[in-house]
Amino acid sequence: MRRFTHFLILSLFTSMVSCSGMGVLPNEQAYKNLKKPWVRVRVYQGKESVTLGGAASFSLQTWGANNEKASYFSATPLVVKAEGVWLGLFDEQGNILEKQLRKVVLAPKKQKHCLWINHQYFRGIFELHPDPADSFYVVNVLNLEDYLRGVLPPEIGERTPDEFEALKAQAVAARTYALSQQDKYAGKEYDLINDIRDQVYSGIKGERKLTDKAVLKTKGEVLTFKGELIQAYYHSTCAGMTDDINEIWEREPIPYLRGVNDDDFCRWSKFYEWSELYPADELLDRLRRYLSTNGGEPEKVGTKLQEVNIVERSSGGRIRTLQAVTDAGSILLHKDQIRWAFGRHNKPGILPSTNFSLHLQTNGDNSVDEVLVTGYGYGHGVGMCQCGAIGMARYGYNYRKILTHYYSGVRIEKLY
Repeated sequence: MRRFTHFLILSLFTSMVSCSGMGVLPNEQAYKNLKKPWVRVRVYQGKESVTLGGAASFSLQTWGANNEKASYFSATPLVVKAEGVWLGLFDEQGNILEKQLRKVVLAPKKQKHCLWINHQYFRGIFELHPDPADSFYVVNVLNLEDYLRGVLPPEIGERTPDEFEALKAQAVAARTYALSQQDKYAGKEYDLINDIRDQVYSGIKGERKLTDKAVLKTKGEVLTFKGELIQAYYHSTCAGMTDDINEIWEREPIPYLRGVNDDDFCRWSKFYEWSELYPADELLDRLRRYLSTNGGEPEKVGTKLQEVNIVERSSGGRIRTLQAVTDAGSILLHKDQIRWAFGRHNKPGILPSTNFSLHLQTNGDNSVDEVLVTGYGYGHGVGMCQCGAIGMARYGYNYRKILTHYYSGVRIEKLY
């Protein structure tokens, strides 16, 4: 049995219990006030300590190295750090409260209250788990509808009432995506990550009245194909045409993720057309780094860029195969690899899309000095075009028409 080193900020509210296992989540006190269905979203991963607290007092449960469990109340913030393969619990002055923890759970005493991590507020509860190499992660476990309230604004932006049907379409797509990703991260205690690897999720600070209303109006609605949840991919701007999933990634064809004509509904997007200008040396460096970290042949990236050729395009206009020729060899990049290999000149992130044309500026020795990329669209190009959905809403299409336009042959069903 474990006890806090001191009790300056915590008061014991249940006796500490030795248990042989961590138990089934629904039986734990912290989860009883959560409405189902839940989602488990990773909101932090790293080695730096985090400070956690609540808008009011909150409960705290800890599990030790031998699965012994303790439960407490706290009215003041706590600090959690990684300590090797364990977690350490501290007060804000740095005094250690518990050590060698394998799990920590924080929950508000009342459902209407919220918790914060580093002063960013979230609904639901927090789980903290150690990870290898002196690291740990924080998981926000919350009701799916509350999760969507924090997803829609950062994913589709600030919108107006005449675009409301696009918000409803986004809510249904995001709900379907979240439910279809259960157990995506094998061996981890989360299903989703709060950034572009899944869906951008900002917690309470992102919530807006109009997007909250869209979530409420579509509560429980999902997209299905032959009775199964679909993989509801979406992206910002298709620039006129979406694409088959197998044209973009190394995936088998999926009937409902086929390229469709956008009818220029997304032409208003600021990402409809863009350009990037790369000095040849910079592009060679980018290719070398990409190949070095992704199992390629960086030795084929020489000191002079001689050619860059578009070998093959998809039916939607995106590049399937691109060839770069240097004084040391020839390199082939395929599909979405191209976005990651090129990156952006003087900006973070990857190339907006693979739908682009090339203009090469050569010098006297027939090597390339600069590469101008003129592109169209933003995102991978699979599934719903968000700016196209907004454009359709402006023209009077409802969310059902929008969704069935971008996802071929699907049904909209109420799951709960």
